Amino acid sequence: MNNHDTIKSEVDRLAEKSQEAFILAIELFNRPTIKYRVEGCAFFLCNAWELMLKAYIIKRDGLAAISYKNKPDRTISLEDCLKRTMTNDKDPVRTNIETIMRLRNIGTHYVVPEYEIAYGPIFQASVRNYDDKLRAYLGIEICDSLPDNYLILSVNRTGFDERTLRARYPEDVVSRLLSERDNIEQREATTANSKYSATYRVELVMDKKEGIPIHPTREGKAVRIISKLVNPESKYPYRMMDILNEVNKKIEKAGIAIVDSEGRKKRFNRYHFGLIAEVYGFKTNTEYSHNRSLAAEKTSNYIYSSKTIDLIMDIVKNNPEHFVEAMKRELNARKEK
Repeated sequence: MNNHDTIKSEVDRLAEKSQEAFILAIELFNRPTIKYRVEGCAFFLCNAWELMLKAYIIKRDGLAAISYKNKPDRTISLEDCLKRTMTNDKDPVRTNIETIMRLRNIGTHYVVPEYEIAYGPIFQASVRNYDDKLRAYLGIEICDSLPDNYLILSVNRTGFDERTLRARYPEDVVSRLLSERDNIEQREATTANSKYSATYRVELVMDKKEGIPIHPTREGKAVRIISKLVNPESKYPYRMMDILNEVNKKIEKAGIAIVDSEGRKKRFNRYHFGLIAEVYGFKTNTEYSHNRSLAAEKTSNYIYSSKTIDLIMDIVKNNPEHFVEAMKRELNARKEK
């Protein structure tokens, strides 16, 4: 076996082990009967990232690159892998992994189930990031190994009840938990990037079109349980930037090239999205979008369904070189009418 074959074999081996660790992390987190799921998810996510990054470093720099020069029998740590692949220490993907590493390194006796509340969105972002980096670094689609809907974690986003925590756990455990929560919230505020923390907002929606019955109690001070609960983000899981990312992934996978009028290759961007959205009325059609802004808010905040991606892909696939001109012609024809 020559050196090229050896490198390829080792990259493939590490990539396979990485994917197994990643799938284990998801399966552990989504099984509510397992009390060890927070620690387990952190451990296997870190393991998945380390194996994947080592596979990429070997592919890029050779087999010797993952070993310490003064200790050739030891391979580099996840921390060193991050420094070699994501050199910007402010990179939200890197800071996300470093946050999970901190949880992995916390003494087991400190970790309690409530850590899920603080770390759930961090895990969710890491799952998305892994999918992106596995594709970018190694050309592997994790969704070839499991359905893409499995990449959505069942995250508990209830708040912390400090009184209950202090009654349930020793002071040092509670202090560590609250400190970790504060660190994450501070980083979320300064980073404001879904690659660091992916949060989901659940809202109760009254939709007259669908006839959801919401009835006041006899006292008139509250509402009783309704017969149909709608979580908008289950039907509309994508923001506009998510749509752009997903469409570009599918375009790349399908080998499609979007070109401008001068023949230059382009990524699907905001301008393209805006043209298609206007022609097909995304923001006025509940098949494609939902405005999650509250009634008192002046600005709109749209989220989109998977049908939006499907429609865009149909349009681009059928006419990758001229769909922009086609959308412009349609809009101009409407204005002339």
